[in-house]
Amino acid sequence: MEKRLLLFVPLAFIIFYASLLIEQQRRAAKLAAIQPAAQENAVPGKDGKDHAAKAAAAGGDKKDGERKIGAENDSAKPDAEKKDPAAKGPDAKAPDGKGPDVGADKPIEDSHTLPEQWFTLGSAAEPDNKTSPYEMLVTLTSRGAAVERIELSSPRYLDIDDRSGYLGNLQLTSDKAGCKINVVGPGTAAAAAGLEAGDVIAQINGEKITASAKAPGDPDQVINALQGTEPKQSIELVVFRGESTKKISAVVQRRPLAVIRPELDTEPLDAVRPGDHDPLSFLLTLKHVDDNEIDAAADKIEGEITGLHLRRHAWEAKRIDADTVEFTRALPRWDLEIVKRYRLAKMAADPKEDKPAYHLTLRLEIRNRGKTARSVAYQLDGPTGLPNEGWWYANRISPDWGGVALRDIAYKLQGNDAAFVNSMPLATKRFDESDAKPDAKKDKKDDGLTKKELDESPLVYAGVDAQYFAAMMLPLRDPPRKAWIAEIRPLALGLVKEIPLRKKTDCTIRLTSFAKTIEPGESLVHEYQIFAGPKQPELLGQYGAPTPENPDDTLRPLVYYGWFRWVAQPMVGILALFYSLVHNYGLAIIMLTVVVRLCMFPLSRKQSLAAKKMQELQPEMKKINEKYKTKPEERTRATQELWRKHNHNPLGGCLLAFVQLPIFMGLYRSLMVNVELRGSSLFGDAVRWCSNLAAPDMFWKWADSMPAGLATYVSSETTGWLGPYLNIFPLITVALFTAQQAMFMPPATDDNTAMQQKIMKYMTLFMGVMFFKVAAGLCLYFIASSIWGMTERTILNRTIKPSGPAIAGATDASSTSPRSQPATNGSNGSAAALRRKQRGKRN
Repeated sequence: MEKRLLLFVPLAFIIFYASLLIEQQRRAAKLAAIQPAAQENAVPGKDGKDHAAKAAAAGGDKKDGERKIGAENDSAKPDAEKKDPAAKGPDAKAPDGKGPDVGADKPIEDSHTLPEQWFTLGSAAEPDNKTSPYEMLVTLTSRGAAVERIELSSPRYLDIDDRSGYLGNLQLTSDKAGCKINVVGPGTAAAAAGLEAGDVIAQINGEKITASAKAPGDPDQVINALQGTEPKQSIELVVFRGESTKKISAVVQRRPLAVIRPELDTEPLDAVRPGDHDPLSFLLTLKHVDDNEIDAAADKIEGEITGLHLRRHAWEAKRIDADTVEFTRALPRWDLEIVKRYRLAKMAADPKEDKPAYHLTLRLEIRNRGKTARSVAYQLDGPTGLPNEGWWYANRISPDWGGVALRDIAYKLQGNDAAFVNSMPLATKRFDESDAKPDAKKDKKDDGLTKKELDESPLVYAGVDAQYFAAMMLPLRDPPRKAWIAEIRPLALGLVKEIPLRKKTDCTIRLTSFAKTIEPGESLVHEYQIFAGPKQPELLGQYGAPTPENPDDTLRPLVYYGWFRWVAQPMVGILALFYSLVHNYGLAIIMLTVVVRLCMFPLSRKQSLAAKKMQELQPEMKKINEKYKTKPEERTRATQELWRKHNHNPLGGCLLAFVQLPIFMGLYRSLMVNVELRGSSLFGDAVRWCSNLAAPDMFWKWADSMPAGLATYVSSETTGWLGPYLNIFPLITVALFTAQQAMFMPPATDDNTAMQQKIMKYMTLFMGVMFFKVAAGLCLYFIASSIWGMTERTILNRTIKPSGPAIAGATDASSTSPRSQPATNGSNGSAAALRRKQRGKRN
């Protein structure tokens, strides 16, 4: 039997991994078939990646329908306008053949180019209602009038993947003298050091930034130099400011958490080069103007009306006040003007006021400056680049069984439950099918929501949901029942990366408005509240449009604990209470373990008594097994009769494990959902090991020391199953589980029980592999609980007296028929009590 087991276990593992490899190859083949054709002409970039945009820049022509990531950024290519068919004369027709084209006396809206500008709203300084009333620092760009980056100001929310030194988002560009700084946000390390927009970095820590007229400075040089620093480290800079040269000393900071950031193929970018990144956040274009519509053959993500480049060109920009920036774009082709105005919220001046400040207000206005009415509908894209931290260990849950991607779409209609759209099917599909209205019979979550559905239940919010953070757009409707969104559609952006059990991709939501006729001199005005912050239930409850009829029309449903919320939510409250006392979530988890074990002490004592009695019954069970070796049914009846005689329940020891299961699941869900546990350290910020209790402890990065072949199956991003770090806590947990089994498990009485015990040992090792990437906080609970249980069992074994005489007095009866056994009274059953009972029967 042992040989069969030893053969079964490796065969099971071989079959398991073989099936995984086959599935990965199948997915890879499928993925290769659906990737955009732009990859075929890609050339390697400086970072070793193949970027289609670089191929286009090198002269590769794109076909219709391909992904055009800024390749048509005509602001960088003025000659493009000269080739536009729309500029040929008054009788010329648009290339799509729809509607009148532009005459020579009325140039198209993008016949001029503007330099790109950057603006910041808010501050990176720690918010305190007085000196810095901002919860975030927002970076805006005039190119597309988009939000480029939103960084949270609170020191509770820091980047947990990148722990290098950070000067702030400088938006570096190449310059003949080095690298030019284009923006400096208030409260950043750069601002504290005295750096200003327009400065050119020539040296950093004595290393020159290679620059010449033919080879301007590369921003990657500055970025790579900063990657080698640590927070609170001082660095020396040499910058050119006008005609002067300055030496500046700066102290780099810890990188803040960016809720929204620019990306390229799921990788975050510090230097944003036009045409070499995925679409930015909150880009706007017109769906149609009169009879002019987006060409059906255009790119499904970046496509626009022919000659209209609202997504790619720079808009006219101006700062209205410290909290407001306005972008304007004139469309002389139709005598229209579009205005996008961003305004950042402030914290309340009085700390007692509970006023949320994790949002922007986006005001859209389309003005008719002409003498002809225009029918207009617009497309507004949502947030992009939400955190994808923890790609190799993170586990998200949602009401949708398929919602397991690192970033998913979430939306809510008035009076309905919140819906989550898994971004993995979106990434596979990429909307290469027809762009027609979705069929009602199809899956609405993949194909978007139609006009009829959104008219009956107006949109409350829509956006992107990550594990601990979210970015949502909330239409500010007045009255609340008035709807202006005709369609919402989820989109997958950029390329797709396969990782074990999930895909890694960026996604967003696209809102399409109802067609609206704008009379001359009138305007279409819509406002959106843009939430970008942590998923705290109390905070989320302050955003939305709740009514007495629909009190749940808020962002609160984004926090989802699943089936075990009845135990997870109280556990979060208990952990918060303990944290308020000790200010360390590691100690709070240990305190929670102590409370749980104290509450279960009666069950632990009962388990110890059952184990003690089972040990005392071992000789009798052995005799029964020898007597009825060939009669399994009689052996079972005799064993059960023996257990009944001594009031022993063999399953009593399992009760403790069943009681702990909801607690285990509740703590697991708390670590995976509660943002307060994210980034909490066991030993303080000075120690990198176990610096995030909601993630594995990450003792050693073994991926850097592994052979390439082994790393493919162990630590690779796409095929590795254990991740790039060696984790110590799971190994300690398995060792303690094994020790508990050796201490608690009674000796085997026959081959079956021996086989069961061997299987349990192998299962413990298998669980160590399966739970190798669980959160360190959960392992900490297991470790503390196991140590408590072993200590408790040792003490109970010394204090519980054996009941051997009664069992010994009943041993002779086990040699007779099971049905001839006299019944005993009570569970302790001493020999004297048995004799008294027999004398009473004779009397």
